[in-house]
Amino acid sequence: MIRPAKTFSTARVALLVLAAAGCAAPAAAPQPATAATGAASAPGARAPAAILADAVAATGGVQAWRSHRSVHQKMVLTLKGMAMSGPVEHFQTSNDKSLTVTTLPAVGETRDGSNGSVLWAQDPVNGTRLLEGAEAEQARIEAAWNLEMEAPALFAKIETVPDAPAGLECLVLTPKIAPPMRACYDRQTHLEVSLEGTRATPQGQVPFNSTVSDWRAVGGLKIPYASQMQAGPVTIVTALNDIAFDEPLDDKMFEPPGGAGAAAPTK
Repeated sequence: MIRPAKTFSTARVALLVLAAAGCAAPAAAPQPATAATGAASAPGARAPAAILADAVAATGGVQAWRSHRSVHQKMVLTLKGMAMSGPVEHFQTSNDKSLTVTTLPAVGETRDGSNGSVLWAQDPVNGTRLLEGAEAEQARIEAAWNLEMEAPALFAKIETVPDAPAGLECLVLTPKIAPPMRACYDRQTHLEVSLEGTRATPQGQVPFNSTVSDWRAVGGLKIPYASQMQAGPVTIVTALNDIAFDEPLDDKMFEPPGGAGAAAPTK
């Protein structure tokens, strides 16, 4: 889904900020609680397919999502308590190509991209990298035009959480090799409320918990204009300032810098 921030890039930025400040990276965190396979659902719990379908309908429906080919977002990312903020630009296409450019003091410019097959990242600390393993899988999930519509192809297993908090319906989304994530939706509006899990980065595993809010109608869709994410010890707030659909985009912008890795593995 189009969000005001990508947890992959913002979790990585959080660790880069810690590295620039001379702080140690957080230790690996336990994975989010999962629903036991075969466990009985709590009263009122619904099937994952029904929850996902309602989430898509709540944000505009399948046809509204398919009516657009691309989106361009301009945001401001702020690190709470650190007096640090900077601009973020995100470009995404309906065939799952994406580019996120973040600029922050003490870190510089970071870029995260996908040309639809090759996932890559670039920053002043780690240089330009072609992503593999869990890191690549998580980036591919975030490059999806609509996560709920594409969930059956993105995840090896999707389960309903039987003991979701009051007023919420939650799913455990388990990729093939990356740690599982837990997504929660408002039981009345069916809009996403939160997403939590663990992100793989070059500096280590980063536990994250993100929330989205301030949903607004744009281009026949509902888009969250605000997000807050706790990535390790860093709290990141993102505000969406501008969004435009279907601008002409040059496909070259999604390619890895230097044209490297046209057939790089994403295992």
